[in-house]
Amino acid sequence: MYMNDLLTDTGIADLLLIFSVKSHLIAVRPELERLIHVDEERPRLTFVTCKGLVVVAKSECTPEGMWSVSGPGIGMRTPRPSPAELSAAALVAYEHARFPTPSAA
Repeated sequence: MYMNDLLTDTGIADLLLIFSVKSHLIAVRPELERLIHVDEERPRLTFVTCKGLVVVAKSECTPEGMWSVSGPGIGMRTPRPSPAELSAAALVAYEHARFPTPSAA
């Protein structure tokens, strides 16, 4: 296998993206390091919050597959996200779960 093959292999590219998201999340919120689980088979990243599970995953098994982030207070789908976009969306869900939602008066 040559380096060009590795760069165009969507499985490897997907894993690089997931591990980049993990690094971004831990850089901003170090406490997430012990909570984050990476499923290398899918690829998918998950972590549990007090309000539910946050999931960053590729939705479809095609090179053009959509990526999604779902969790407390967020649901997002995008075709070609950057690690920063995915981690920012996951952080929205994490922050939403950390703080109580203000109730309507």
